[in-house]
Amino acid sequence: MLALAFECAGQGMHAALAENGSLLAEKQVDMDRGQPAALLPFLHQLFANAGREVSDLDRVAVTRGPGGFTGIRLGLSVALGLSRATGAAFFGCNAFDVYALEQEDQVDLAVVIESRRKELFFRCYDSKGEIVLGDAVLSPDDLNGREGFRFVGSAAETLDPAATNRPPNMALLAAALSHTDAQPDWLRAAQDQSSPLYLREPEIGAPKSA
Repeated sequence: MLALAFECAGQGMHAALAENGSLLAEKQVDMDRGQPAALLPFLHQLFANAGREVSDLDRVAVTRGPGGFTGIRLGLSVALGLSRATGAAFFGCNAFDVYALEQEDQVDLAVVIESRRKELFFRCYDSKGEIVLGDAVLSPDDLNGREGFRFVGSAAETLDPAATNRPPNMALLAAALSHTDAQPDWLRAAQDQSSPLYLREPEIGAPKSA
């Protein structure tokens, strides 16, 4: 089972190919803009590095947000195109779930994702590992007093200087997706989910005055 997982809704592009639970290739590049022109060559290079053809693909996953609006739309359109061209199953994943996948447990976990604004995209788990503050847009001031959490995500350093900002782990997602056995509930639920997860209103400029 050959699986591709990628994301391009943050500060760059990150992609991985895995087969039957084993990572074949991984590629990451930091870039502030230019993803629309760079994404397809980036993915083709990933397949070349792995010695696989795009036509071999069985499953493809992409993060559908939250993140940058252009990156979300770009990722979804490319992943859907690959799915339709190859017959691969499509998975549109909530980025919060992908970040949580990397943790041994979700007890007292706080996932913080960069929004390129003062506000942050945020999800918080309690001492039982249950979501208590889910998929919200909050300012750093709104999060004051929330002590004892482990902060992860692309904006983790904003709330904890000891944390490290990082993108969601596409290698882990690709490996999980490439297993033929039972998938986590959230990953099964992600199949055929193509609706963007913006969490805030799209930034569409006001119409020009006549």
